[in-house]
Amino acid sequence: MPWWIWLLLVLFMVAMLVIGGVYALRRAIAALGVVSETGSRIGERLERMGEPSQDEAGDEAPIFTQPLKTAAERYEDAHVGVILRKEAKRSRHVEAWRRWRKGVLG
Repeated sequence: MPWWIWLLLVLFMVAMLVIGGVYALRRAIAALGVVSETGSRIGERLERMGEPSQDEAGDEAPIFTQPLKTAAERYEDAHVGVILRKEAKRSRHVEAWRRWRKGVLG
């Protein structure tokens, strides 16, 4: 092979190495930006997790340290809520069936 073919092959190889290096460097910089953004978002969330919550029941003592009457009252209130929700659901279903029956027969 003549010497100028070797020169072209070497120049082509060097050009490909430079282009590949530039491409890899650009992708690394882009990936670094994504990683830093993700890291900052994770840091913000971890910081928020470390803060005390603003619950209204935050200062209340645990239920097992309170009188049994308190626990019974809480259970009663919660159960009343459950019953009310079930009754509202039932009445919505009855009303829907009434509308459908009126639409079919009417």
